[in-house]
Amino acid sequence: MLFTRYKKSFPGLYGFPVCRLPLLALCVATLLVLSACSGVVQRSDQPVEPTKQPGRDAALEALEQGKALQQSHQTEAAILAYKKALQLKENYAEAHYELGWSYWIKGDWEQVIKHWEIARDLKLQKPQFADYLVQAGKNLEGKADNLVRVEVGATAAAADGSLRLALSGRYQRYNPNPVAKTDFYDTGVRSPKSVQFHPTKNKVYVNSLEGAKTVVYDSESGKKLTQINHVFNAKNAALFATQQTYRWMEMPADISKPYQFTGKPVEQTFSPDGKYIWVPYYRRSYDELSTLPSALALIDTDTDKIIRMFDTGPIPKYVTASSDGKWLAVTHWGDNTVGLIKTEGEPTEYKYDKLIVIGSRVRLDKIKSADRDHGCGLCLRGSVFSKDNKYLFIARMGGGGIAVIDVLKKRYIGSIFGMPHTPRHLLLSPDGNQLYLSSNMHGSVSKYNVADIVKAVKKKQRQLKPLVTTRTGSGTRTISISPDGKYIFAAVNKESRVVALQAADLAFLFQINADSYPVGMDISPDGKQLWVTAQGRKGRGGDSVMVYSISSVPAGQPDGVNVSAPQAVKADTKPVVGKQDMKAK
Repeated sequence: MLFTRYKKSFPGLYGFPVCRLPLLALCVATLLVLSACSGVVQRSDQPVEPTKQPGRDAALEALEQGKALQQSHQTEAAILAYKKALQLKENYAEAHYELGWSYWIKGDWEQVIKHWEIARDLKLQKPQFADYLVQAGKNLEGKADNLVRVEVGATAAAADGSLRLALSGRYQRYNPNPVAKTDFYDTGVRSPKSVQFHPTKNKVYVNSLEGAKTVVYDSESGKKLTQINHVFNAKNAALFATQQTYRWMEMPADISKPYQFTGKPVEQTFSPDGKYIWVPYYRRSYDELSTLPSALALIDTDTDKIIRMFDTGPIPKYVTASSDGKWLAVTHWGDNTVGLIKTEGEPTEYKYDKLIVIGSRVRLDKIKSADRDHGCGLCLRGSVFSKDNKYLFIARMGGGGIAVIDVLKKRYIGSIFGMPHTPRHLLLSPDGNQLYLSSNMHGSVSKYNVADIVKAVKKKQRQLKPLVTTRTGSGTRTISISPDGKYIFAAVNKESRVVALQAADLAFLFQINADSYPVGMDISPDGKQLWVTAQGRKGRGGDSVMVYSISSVPAGQPDGVNVSAPQAVKADTKPVVGKQDMKAK
């Protein structure tokens, strides 16, 4: 049973070394998550005078020293180092930028804005910099949304007692001194994006996007097993040695060290036998506009080591494997394409196959903004193979609809529309006959017959109404189905909750609070655990992995127990057309 041994059984959760991250990942993941927590003790160590190395600038030395100090939570010392860099180099935009993050930790919003406005005026270009500056302004004015932090032990249940969720434990980075015995402070949890249970082992894999690592836990004891770092240098060249000449996208010649980078792990999928797990990266650390080839890691789940790397197209947010073990589909958010990798034989024999364009390919040379959540064309997202592996369905989060690929012919055969806008995540019922779809901005879950989708596409029928659609809340992201096919769970990002539905008719059962901005989730193979990631938004909230126990209401306890006190949610069977917003990924 999970969390029965408490903290003494979790040696891996304390004092784990922090990997060295690139600039943005370091700041966003290491610094911002602590802003929600008061009571973190900062050391006031004075930084030593920077020692200039041959060929290196003293201001750069001071800047890097400041980053190292901040990484080890020495905020006051980091501020002194950044100020030293500014004394050594006038108009040093990078130093102003880093100094702003340290003041963010202190909650000194006036100083944050002061230094970031200087960095902006000096034309510093950083992904989402403008968004963070706006958020700092809101924090100064007291207009930021309140963060939700759920107490371990919270429960909610269906009125008839058939289903109950209880927050039995959590791994988080925002509170180093939690009260509950099963609330664990874990430095590896940094902007966690996705979570997946191994199909046969008691292991759970969590991708920390900004932490550049995949954290592995034992789902039975709760023990942290290991961390898989997604940082590559010259020593890792052998992982890329089996690259083929035929790729989906060429790397520009001016990238001198294409295989030395830090990757941002997004989603993940297992091979059918569970022997391997595939982890794609949102982008490589040197690709700030996300217009270059990204990468995909193949991990052996026996050793939890990366055994091979693949180049991909831009922003491969989602990957899915066919149940027959023949194909891996890589869905590229960045340019309207889906790539197929042939996965028969040993990993060294896996081969790049067809790159399939949905609609028209995005012109990457025209992209000037780092906000690729808007500049993404059709913004292809969730995907799933049909039960017989003849078709691949892809959610078109931008533009709406579901795209369909004929896997045998390896070609795009059309899209269907009529579902609520911004479709994001797709999953099949255990028997493969129904397809469930979450719609992000519409805030709903819909249900379809797979046969109806295939028939409609073949007949070039443009519209197909869902069998039923139920409103779940704004920002409905990942959905999961119980192993018996009876229940659907949805992570509702903007309303900080998890919603439970009855799969047969999508009838609303109940909801339970979650830490701010839940995004990823997965159900254990035995149906007894639901793990949910809270990623955060614009540097606030998130940074936790919540563990909910799934059960029925115990005998003798009143039905309808609901500590979270949800509001009523009405079913809506009519698709609603509205303005689309790609900010929520």
